[in-house]
Amino acid sequence: MVIEQNSSLAVLEAEIAEPSPLKPSEQLAEIFDLARLKFEINEIIEDYKLHHRSLEMTVLKQPVILDKETITFQLNGDIQEGIFQKIKPDILQILRRKLNNYSIHLEAIIKEEENEGKRKLYTSTDKLNYLLDKSPALMDLKRRFGLETDF
Repeated sequence: MVIEQNSSLAVLEAEIAEPSPLKPSEQLAEIFDLARLKFEINEIIEDYKLHHRSLEMTVLKQPVILDKETITFQLNGDIQEGIFQKIKPDILQILRRKLNNYSIHLEAIIKEEENEGKRKLYTSTDKLNYLLDKSPALMDLKRRFGLETDF
């Protein structure tokens, strides 16, 4: 009976002396909020500014959505998405280290611009008509100086 107690005590002491190996995600999983995330992203942007990496800075300055441990960047188009995919491993590693959370995931979505039913102004005539709607006095200037939109 005494031998059984000693052997189980030895097993317990061995478990205490040698902690079970944990994955990095289980070791460090601090909770963070959007304000802390934005602070850390701004520090990365400042570092990129020092290294003249303006394209990467533009991507990181886009709006961010935080849903638990998933960080989603709202990008403007395919070009920004391509840049994001190139820098994603580095940014993920930096954020995981700075936020002490190895469960973080990065994603990107392309948000569509809302035109609110407005059409795009491509030609000079379209632009002039748009400005005339905003300021009718412009028509008087056009007549007075004999301005033409097409040249």
